[in-house]
Amino acid sequence: MLLCLLLSTAPAAVSADDVPVPEPRPEHSTPALPVPEEKPAVPATDAVKTVPAEKPTETPPVPAPPTPTAAPPAPATPPPGEPTPAPAPAPAPAPAPPPPTPIEKEDPAAFEACTKELSTLGVQFKPLARIDDGEGCGIDRPLSVTSLSSKVKLEPEATLRCDTALQLARMTRDMLEPAARLALPEKGALTSVHHASAYVCRNRNGADDGKISEHARGNAIDISSLEFEKGTAPMSIAKPEDSDVAAAFQRSLNAFACLYFRTVLSPGSDAAHQDHLHLDILERNGNFRYCR
Repeated sequence: MLLCLLLSTAPAAVSADDVPVPEPRPEHSTPALPVPEEKPAVPATDAVKTVPAEKPTETPPVPAPPTPTAAPPAPATPPPGEPTPAPAPAPAPAPAPPPPTPIEKEDPAAFEACTKELSTLGVQFKPLARIDDGEGCGIDRPLSVTSLSSKVKLEPEATLRCDTALQLARMTRDMLEPAARLALPEKGALTSVHHASAYVCRNRNGADDGKISEHARGNAIDISSLEFEKGTAPMSIAKPEDSDVAAAFQRSLNAFACLYFRTVLSPGSDAAHQDHLHLDILERNGNFRYCR
């Protein structure tokens, strides 16, 4: 029965003629675009002339403004009521060094008397040509001395002024030989005096500058040792507390040398005179002597 109902309710078959057909749409025609009219060709004479571009006018460079210069600072103004200080004086130039002392001229009569006494004492010497080494160094009438008497040599040979040789010969005869016989009898007779320096062109103490040495004028000699028949006695530092005979002899030599020479620098008197006895005849006012 159910089947009968289903069959009775089924829709009837639809034919093709029963399907509605849509009406055709009317054709819409696309409007035609307007065609532009051709313009007649422009004659050649009417063609646009090309005008060359003008070169830009060169603008001259603008000079840079001058750099402002800072004004110098104004001088300090002293407080009111105070006087203006005077400017500092310019330093004085260094004084020029004094000219060298000229070579001392020997008096002919005094020189003749000096050499005559040397011969009387038995000193062996010979005259030399005038020495002039510049800068004040030199001897007007130098002597080459090889002995201080007929028994005592001077070694090595010494170039000296006559006055220097004469004072050394006098001291040797009057004081040195007698004192040595008294203090050092075991050494025998004195045979020679050894020196370390006579004439030499230099400044005092060998310095680079300063006053010229008396050695540079032939006025000085440095005694280094004494030679005896049986030994040598070197110049040495004799301290006041040294009580042996050798020290007493050295102190005596230092003392009596000041009777003949105007300058005596004994061993140890300064750094430049440690191992020799410096003697010179430098003249000073009032016959002043400098003995150390």
